[in-house]
Amino acid sequence: MFDKLKDLVQLKKKMAEVKKRLDAMVIKVESPEKFFELTISGSQEVKELKIIKDIAAVNKETLEKDLIALFNKSVRDSQAMAAQAMGDIAGLGGGVSA
Repeated sequence: MFDKLKDLVQLKKKMAEVKKRLDAMVIKVESPEKFFELTISGSQEVKELKIIKDIAAVNKETLEKDLIALFNKSVRDSQAMAAQAMGDIAGLGGGVSA
């Protein structure tokens, strides 16, 4: 039983390390139409959203589709980053750079 408790403590430490690494990692994702750029952490916290192209003359539907695609890509990319970081901590993956 003591070994299981020891294992749980080690797992908790590893998870805290993963969270710390994910919080420090960031990626920038551009929207398909290049209207927006989103910076998101590995723990899926949005850090910054920039409008990088003039959107004044663009219709609402196009902007909405571009934003949806941007957010979906950023979530997928941050999930892949999280999976890689967890694999690294568990000794299963390669390296991830922040």
